[in-house]
Amino acid sequence: MLDSFRSASKSWVIKLLFGLLILSFLAWGVGDVIRGGLFGRGPAIEVGDRQFTAAEVMSEFKRDIDVLQPQFGGKLTTADARKLGLLDRTIDTIVTRTLIDEAGRKLGLTTADEVVVAKVAAEPSFRNELGQFDRDLLRRALSRAGWSEAEFMRQEKDNILRTQVAEALSGGVTAPQTLTDPLVRWNRESRVADTVTIKASAMAQPATPDAAVLEAYYKANATSFMAPEFRAVTALMLRSADAGRDIQITADMVAEAYKTREDEFHTPERRTVSQIVVVDDASADKAGEMVKAGKDLKVIAKELGVNLIDLGLVEKGDLPDELSGLVFETAVGAVTQPVKTALGFHIAKVISSTPEKIRPLDEVKDQLAKDLLREKSVDRMSELANQVEDSLGGGATLEETAARFQLSVIRIAALDARGLAPNGKPAANIPHSDSFLDVAFHTEQGTESQLTEIDNEGLFLLRVDSVTPPQPKALAEVRADVIAAWQAEQRQAAAKTMADKITDRVKAGETLAKVAQSLSLKLDTTVAFTREGSDAAKLPPDVVSAMFDGKPGTVGAAATRDGWMVAQLDKVVPYDGKTDAKAAEQLRLRTASAISVDLIDQYIAALNAEIGVKVDRSQLAREE
Repeated sequence: MLDSFRSASKSWVIKLLFGLLILSFLAWGVGDVIRGGLFGRGPAIEVGDRQFTAAEVMSEFKRDIDVLQPQFGGKLTTADARKLGLLDRTIDTIVTRTLIDEAGRKLGLTTADEVVVAKVAAEPSFRNELGQFDRDLLRRALSRAGWSEAEFMRQEKDNILRTQVAEALSGGVTAPQTLTDPLVRWNRESRVADTVTIKASAMAQPATPDAAVLEAYYKANATSFMAPEFRAVTALMLRSADAGRDIQITADMVAEAYKTREDEFHTPERRTVSQIVVVDDASADKAGEMVKAGKDLKVIAKELGVNLIDLGLVEKGDLPDELSGLVFETAVGAVTQPVKTALGFHIAKVISSTPEKIRPLDEVKDQLAKDLLREKSVDRMSELANQVEDSLGGGATLEETAARFQLSVIRIAALDARGLAPNGKPAANIPHSDSFLDVAFHTEQGTESQLTEIDNEGLFLLRVDSVTPPQPKALAEVRADVIAAWQAEQRQAAAKTMADKITDRVKAGETLAKVAQSLSLKLDTTVAFTREGSDAAKLPPDVVSAMFDGKPGTVGAAATRDGWMVAQLDKVVPYDGKTDAKAAEQLRLRTASAISVDLIDQYIAALNAEIGVKVDRSQLAREE
């Protein structure tokens, strides 16, 4: 919408229309618009006595879109969501839950506030690293979703009631054995077949067709030899170097940054430490005597019957205050006397030490200057981006705006969605970013895109100057490809002809094994496969269907990726309840689940008829 306004603002006709529009508002007033609402009068959805305005429905619709955005790369528009039927899904959700709410109210179902609080507190996503409920995590999640805490708790309470209704209908539902047993036997029955594969690549290579045949094939399959859509693009580049062009980094600024970030350049002393911990005074006294006697910590741990704990590389702040000073004052290789903390008595050994290191300002000043320039460039980039947007919004062209702010412009005469030029090579000057191609092929001709980030390079804004739609390539250009495609098709047809002949011989009474031997073809026997097929069997779906349509001896044929396959059913393997019990149980559970869903669907349909539902789709048909 903003793109349309920006482009339209450059036309004096549109400016005149905007002026007339303003006058009409002054003449007629906006009271009716405010009183009537953006979407019209009356409810958009009525479920019994409950009413939902169009604004409420659209608000939920937008929330549903936001939930799905990650699956669409953040590019799911409201119009696209409507086309996908997501608005209908939102309407159905509102109607269904409201019907269940009404049913629960009539049944007198209630939920205590304490139950709702406990349910929310038990949600793992609202717990911190210590496993405790963190209200701040809840509030941040609700803020991102656009919910208030009160609204969320109310929704959770309603969800608990709806679950009670659903469980009352479907809880404990099991599929009757008279239904599942035949279904399991039918579904888990497996079969074994002999197969012969005729590879198209093994068929004789046909000669190059004459010009008339080649042209006829080309015309019949023109869509297979299409040139992709090409677009001519002009792009304005706003890089961090542009934003930081006039920024000066002084020595005082670097010194101040060094002072602010001095912790980054200070590496404290670190020591590799092992320890044992005892809890009683007697063990601590005994350990102290053994330390005085010069015994190693491993020996002390063994005599006291405690575990040796490797603390690894630690800093002073990693240890309890009572222990840290002693450990960092003890010589490398020495064992400390017992020291008491809240955890017990610690006896530690210092294995090695890495001394403290402080990097001086002279050593890091260049990096600090670069960091400062980058930070200030980012700040300036935001300001510059706003100025570019204002310039374009004011009617300036992309080129005029680039000149005004001394920004670079790149022009690409033609590129396809993969970033290739018509010659099949990468188009020159394309920024190294997937977002550039995506924006170029989602921007209408003659309009300018929004400013978009380039990976680690800055921002860009482009205009699509022209669009060359997909069109068949000239036969002369793709002649070799057309010949190859025609020959591949002929070889596939030859493979089918052979498969048909093999099938006819088997149907006439010969076995597939005998036919394969006479034609010097390899005969394979499949592993057992079910009606759902098997990756190990590697059978085309049509062959699987044919094998389950008859008795042993049945023959069938189907195309493969490179030729044709002929199969003859060898044997039927009945369902074995002992070896296939797990798969059978899963099928029974799926059947029970399907019955539960059917029960709930029927209940919802009955509630619909009893309570009554009205949906005014005319209020929801307009785009925002």
